[in-house]
Amino acid sequence: MSESFRILCPTYWYPEHADDAHAVYVHDINRHLVQRGHRVRVVTPGRPGLSARDTFDGVEVVRFPFELPSDLTYGRVAQSKVTAWGKINRVLAMTRYVAAQYRHSVAEARDLKAQVIHGHWAIPTGPALVACARRVRLPSVITLHGGDVYVNEAQGYDFPTRWYVKPVLRWTLRNATALSAISQDCKAHALNAGADERRIRVIMNGADLHRFSPGDVPPGLASAHDEPMLFACRQLFPRKGIRYFIEAAARLSTRYPKLKVVIAGDGLERAELEELALRLGIRDRTTFLGWVPNKQLPDYYRACSVSVVPSLEEGFGIPAAEAMGCRAPVVATDAGGLPEVVEHGVTGLVVPKADAGALAGAIDRLLSDPELRVRMGNAGRERALDRFDWNLSASQFEAVYRQIVRPKARELGISLDTPCSTQ
Repeated sequence: MSESFRILCPTYWYPEHADDAHAVYVHDINRHLVQRGHRVRVVTPGRPGLSARDTFDGVEVVRFPFELPSDLTYGRVAQSKVTAWGKINRVLAMTRYVAAQYRHSVAEARDLKAQVIHGHWAIPTGPALVACARRVRLPSVITLHGGDVYVNEAQGYDFPTRWYVKPVLRWTLRNATALSAISQDCKAHALNAGADERRIRVIMNGADLHRFSPGDVPPGLASAHDEPMLFACRQLFPRKGIRYFIEAAARLSTRYPKLKVVIAGDGLERAELEELALRLGIRDRTTFLGWVPNKQLPDYYRACSVSVVPSLEEGFGIPAAEAMGCRAPVVATDAGGLPEVVEHGVTGLVVPKADAGALAGAIDRLLSDPELRVRMGNAGRERALDRFDWNLSASQFEAVYRQIVRPKARELGISLDTPCSTQ
């Protein structure tokens, strides 16, 4: 690569350290850009006690003091129900966040002498990102991750259509220089929310295929051939569909009396899910791991008989790509972008979402056919290497930067080495 960029990355959600399990995919994009010779500085809110400036994996992280209310944190904001007064409080809190994100992004863009602003989520980060880009006269890119544009009223997911979100979202989508969507399905939702077809392109998420790769299984996780293990790595929110996974496992418990169910992740639905497993009689064979560091996840994918992604909505489905990287066969639903990741009948099986019976049938088909599991696992690894390597995503972002940075520089009559505006 002959050209490098100085990239400012505003985002409301980012890992707190290199082993944090939250928002890993945003950090993965950034660290791969750094590995390819670019400089990336993240600007994100930070809770009390965190360092104001940090660097891990070569990515600079600047945290400004701001703690979102719990109902506005990732996962809760889209599906939690609030009163009319609560909605007003949300607007006030988000206004304070956007103002703080804007202020600190402008300051860091100038200090970095940034050439492009590339942040994440059209809501809530987008308005501050676009306003900052205008202030410092730089091109902007917003990566849409699904939750900021997805609408599924049947599952109680209507956040982008709410009165205090919809106009701001549309303005943001229309005023960013460029948009990227993590799947074709995500792009379709973005267009429905007001994005301009000419400004948006699909750049799929990926997996760290050096980390998520075939390998030995630690003795503590290894199972005998008659002790199948089902694994799901999900945030425990309603739209991730874990309740259907537990119901499916319960249907299989008689046929597979030594079946193990392992769930990595946490969230607001955990207590209800544990109660569901108890009520269905499989609590003793169901393990809730809580958050698992990213570097430990490959052990579980390698150990499992089937990796299950039971989502009701999904922009992309990184756990499916990670499982495929480890040669684990996948059972996934047809939610969102998942069918673009899992090739039905080749790398796994795709079933209708919110259907525990269909989920159980697909899992049973794989558990009963070891040769099919091996064949799909091998095909999954090949597909992941071909389509879901983070370096591929990073190279596509580089192409976007080249397309928008030089025209902006020509428009302003400056060279690419000129510091951004201090006006």
